[in-house]
Amino acid sequence: MNALVLAENLPVKLIQKKKEVGSLAPIDIEKLPAPEIKKEVVYRRNKLSVDRIIEYDAKTGDKLRVVHYDYFNNEKIRAIDEFIPHTGQKYRTINYILYKSIDEYDTDSGKRIRTINYDIRNENRVTSIQEYDLDTRKIKKVTLYRRDGQTISTIKEINPKTETVIRWTSFRESQTVSSVSEYNSKNGKPSKTTYYYRDGKTVREIHDYNPLNGEWKQFTRFDKHDKIIETKIAPKYQSEQEKENIAKLIDSLYNKNLRFE
Repeated sequence: MNALVLAENLPVKLIQKKKEVGSLAPIDIEKLPAPEIKKEVVYRRNKLSVDRIIEYDAKTGDKLRVVHYDYFNNEKIRAIDEFIPHTGQKYRTINYILYKSIDEYDTDSGKRIRTINYDIRNENRVTSIQEYDLDTRKIKKVTLYRRDGQTISTIKEINPKTETVIRWTSFRESQTVSSVSEYNSKNGKPSKTTYYYRDGKTVREIHDYNPLNGEWKQFTRFDKHDKIIETKIAPKYQSEQEKENIAKLIDSLYNKNLRFE
């Protein structure tokens, strides 16, 4: 299903509320036979310009959608709310303010679950998808798309309580993972970045950082068989690493019950 779901595709039956991240059809819907529509026109206080038009199923009385019009242009649509027949629950809003975007809602709580944003110059091209945490109602994940509107460029995962980025995943044009950066959820400082070979699975390099201040600590490079081929430690942390190595050596000696004669 294309990301663009036209407002006239009503009424609909909800099949599945949520789909995987990056899907361009977050809500799967099924068309039902087109009903006879009854419209109610709501005017603004001046009694001349239309504020919104509410559409109902003429037989059941179920609200199907509400079309909101621009304040200064009586013919320009500002937003369209879409509802699930028989429940009256809003599950989607299509916005046309500045650029096109679609808000989708959890049909149990009525809270927004994600927003699909489109290119200001091409309303069929997705630029990003924002997902929301139902408890805090804040953004928990942002998926950014390339100019084609189909392939993912970056996924940012966010701690909704602190609103800091905790993971940043970059993708190649082939959609394999290029790198994954992890951050301290409290202060937003980097803790580790992992780079992958072109298969997106085999680790090529790991950069470790001090999560308290974001300072670089260690660099490790691997071959395609997961064998370490290079290691560098920042001068400031070399003594700390030496202590760790000595501690590991002592533990190893005791575990093997070795004795010094």
